[in-house]
Amino acid sequence: DEEEDDGETYKGGGASVIETSVDDDDEDWPEGQVERLHLDDFAEYIGGAVNGKPHGLGSLLYCRDPPDPQGRVEYSGEFRQGVRAGLGSMLWRDGTNFMGEWKRDRPNGFGFEAYPNGSFYQGTFKDDHRDGMGVYEFADGLYYAGGWRQGRRFGSGIATDPMQRKYVLSYDRNGKLLSKHMFWDADEEGSEQGERDVVAQVLKVTVQVRKVAEKARGVAADELRKRSNFEASGFNLAVKNPGARRLASANAEEQEESFK
Repeated sequence: DEEEDDGETYKGGGASVIETSVDDDDEDWPEGQVERLHLDDFAEYIGGAVNGKPHGLGSLLYCRDPPDPQGRVEYSGEFRQGVRAGLGSMLWRDGTNFMGEWKRDRPNGFGFEAYPNGSFYQGTFKDDHRDGMGVYEFADGLYYAGGWRQGRRFGSGIATDPMQRKYVLSYDRNGKLLSKHMFWDADEEGSEQGERDVVAQVLKVTVQVRKVAEKARGVAADELRKRSNFEASGFNLAVKNPGARRLASANAEEQEESFK
């Protein structure tokens, strides 16, 4: 099965200040003054701002009529000098939801991304691509856990089939399958240790992803509350697909059990 590579980037742009408040609680809006901005891509921003640019904590609501051409609905989280940086959550019109770390206006670092078909990925990202170590779990419970490069499987990984058998896979830099054997089949002891190392690395990453995603979700929820208090039009950043809801109920022990 092909994994989806959903997610777009916010390009920032100019802004016009249409409402400003400098009397808000510093604890709620710790950086700069609070502004409501209309950005060049027809998005409405409410949050911290410096020199007319989003900075600090805030939320973006994208235009729905006409719909945003990239399918974005809303982003809530951290900004630096007009671009997304830090922790944040993005929701797309099709239900795709990313929660995690941002850098240079794109997902970079640890993140959790859930897709409308019920599948999800939790792991590391680089410039909006799955990159590093992570797990892609399909809606039917099958998964691939291992290395990624520019959105493709890379290096070593472990995958399951419909019979719940586990395989050790190896991929080249272009995502082409190089080798495949049963998880418990190994020609030498070192190979078995290598497989255990892959599992250990993936578990370490997924536990960290869960922590980061929970923080990002908390930041997003706080920004929505403050947007409501700012008397802006309300909107809902709640998780809207099964894959993302499973993150909320899973704990580190349950995640580890799924790889045993």
